Amino acid sequence: MNIVFASSEVYPYSKTGGLADVVGALPEALAKLGHEVTVISPWYKTLRADPQPLWIGDEWIPFDGAITICGVGTLEKNGVKYAFISNEFFNRPAIYSYNDDVKRFCLFTRAIPQVTARLGIKPDLFHVHDWHTAYLPMLLEHGWHMPEGFAHTPSVFTIHNIQYQGNSGLDETLYWLRLPSSLKDSYMNYFGGANAMQAGLGFAHKVTTVSPTYAEEIKSPEYGYGLDATMRHVSGKLVGILNGIDTDIWNPATDKYIPKQYDRKTLEHKGANKQELCERFNLDINKPILGVVSRLADQKGIDFLASAIPGLVWQDWNVMVLGAGDSYLEDSVRYHTNTNPGRVANYIGYDEGFAHLIYAGSDALAIPSRFEPCGLTQMIAMRYGTLPVARDTGGLHDSIIHDKTGFLFNSASPDGLLWATGVARGVYAQSELWRERQSLAMEQDFSWEVSARQYAEMYQSVAEPQRAKRKPIL
Repeated sequence: MNIVFASSEVYPYSKTGGLADVVGALPEALAKLGHEVTVISPWYKTLRADPQPLWIGDEWIPFDGAITICGVGTLEKNGVKYAFISNEFFNRPAIYSYNDDVKRFCLFTRAIPQVTARLGIKPDLFHVHDWHTAYLPMLLEHGWHMPEGFAHTPSVFTIHNIQYQGNSGLDETLYWLRLPSSLKDSYMNYFGGANAMQAGLGFAHKVTTVSPTYAEEIKSPEYGYGLDATMRHVSGKLVGILNGIDTDIWNPATDKYIPKQYDRKTLEHKGANKQELCERFNLDINKPILGVVSRLADQKGIDFLASAIPGLVWQDWNVMVLGAGDSYLEDSVRYHTNTNPGRVANYIGYDEGFAHLIYAGSDALAIPSRFEPCGLTQMIAMRYGTLPVARDTGGLHDSIIHDKTGFLFNSASPDGLLWATGVARGVYAQSELWRERQSLAMEQDFSWEVSARQYAEMYQSVAEPQRAKRKPIL
């Protein structure tokens, strides 16, 4: 099949979070299965590409009541073609956090069909990601000025995090997108305003999210962020497919960031990495290490993890935190580091090498998220024989077997976390049993190939019924 991905970010060229990792890895896995895959993303001022994309020219885009010019550049890597769309909207220091973000990504979305046609691609299906490109399914069904053969092209919409939805004014959004006013009464209308996420839910032929459990959770008011009723309404076309990880990058047997490589058969070498971690951050080598690699935010449960640190120290854990985020959480982590020398350490920020060392050198990894659509850190930790201690939600539930490959808890509170770390500490005291748990965790297959095959089957089920319906919109 010929598949076009549309995303606001893609690793390694642009990244703020897990969305970029998925869009960076899944297309390569699909290409290895024999599919033709193109990824379209904005050409940001901060684009990390060396060499830069090959400039192929300008394209005229119907937008905001007029014609807007966007530039196009391309490159290829590992069997995947990448196209980057340039405009002054994307020539800014950061990717997000601007007052006109919805308008910026409406332009990006409006340009996708024209740019795809400019590249000579006739896709069997578009796969769009999160609110930034969620209007594309609606454009393909009802938009004017579509390239020949693009109308009614099948689409799949993936929710990576339903919390962020792309809200704007209804009239102005229709004007930006050059869409008919009759669509005011469509799925895009959310209590009188425009909601990009809801438009994607309504107009896409299939809706996916990044774990089976999260697909069920977002049908409830607790996790649906106001869209739970819509999720229940479209549940017949909703499916959850667990993300994977790059098993070449995250491989303790070949990892160049860690001082001693190891695998399931040489787990004793993991201790050399623990020693290095303790020496770098002045931690007591005789205590088990509970690592944290996370954005420091309430969603990630870092507030109650910080509150639990005295209890964790009492349970005889060392705590090592790597991450950045909300300033009050950063300050809380620093406070506990200063009051528990030799037992608690931190690195505020992100460093790729330190992240690899924490995965390899820790005994367990805390993931206390209030909600977690999928999560990758638990998969990485298991690959390194570091057992996750995680809240029983979303992709954490789908990827961790309690008291086998990790430890799960229900209550999003210090008590809930301390209950699970207490269970883990009891198992850690039995070295042979802990080694069995490590070995089983390292056996789990979280490669993208598994997920890619599920996506490929789903694409086929969407594209086949739609082929006969495709006709021009004049």
